[in-house]
Amino acid sequence: MSTTAEVFAIGDELCYGRVYDTNSFWLADQLTRRGVHVQRITCLRDKKEEICEALRNSINRRPTFILITGGLGPTQDDLTLTALSDLSGKPIITSQRILDVMAERRRLPKSSFNPGQLKMAETIPGAECVPNPTGFAPVTILTMGASSLISMPGPPREVQACFNEILAERIEKVTGFRSVGKRVRVTMFESELAPLVLEAAKAVDGVYIKPLVSDSSRDRGLAVEVLAFDHSEEACRQKCDQAVAKLKDLVTKKGQELIDAST
Repeated sequence: MSTTAEVFAIGDELCYGRVYDTNSFWLADQLTRRGVHVQRITCLRDKKEEICEALRNSINRRPTFILITGGLGPTQDDLTLTALSDLSGKPIITSQRILDVMAERRRLPKSSFNPGQLKMAETIPGAECVPNPTGFAPVTILTMGASSLISMPGPPREVQACFNEILAERIEKVTGFRSVGKRVRVTMFESELAPLVLEAAKAVDGVYIKPLVSDSSRDRGLAVEVLAFDHSEEACRQKCDQAVAKLKDLVTKKGQELIDAST
């Protein structure tokens, strides 16, 4: 796959372990379903220099998309746009369009907004600034080099709405690929299964197979994730079924059993 992405989650609370980074893993799943190869997932503190360094390194790696969640709120430690401003050499501006949307939703005049509310209407000149479907901080899409930097708010409900309503279709048009996954269970240890997984993956082009030791037990067996990539969901399903059938044949020949975990 030629379409790549890196995901960054910003917030001290994530690095302190006080909040789960559910956004990154949800986004990785959604990107993978749309044929994007996620190269990195990174959590960063609310430190402008650290955010700038991480994003600068990411831009140098030239992923197609750089998705950033968090750091767009009304408080002083929300520094994502400040980092994007430093990286791009462009000032932070207030989007009148976003102010209009906020005023309409809150049923308040723009003149009544406090500094924190005004901060949530900020963006970068030359970037695309798209209203948040469920919250106030907008989505800012900024092109730098070969990458599209996509800055989203941090609350999971808003991240999911922004991705589904603003980004999903755009990303699908870029990739031209899809993926379909299936989970099965095998009554073997990972060390026994490893060569069979390798053989099954080689037998079907565009398939990833991974035993999941964290999801195993003596009673239920070892979980195995099968993921197939192609230009359509139907082609993905066919590849996935072929890979599962190949793996089942190999496992059965060893006197063990493969069970479809989705049934």
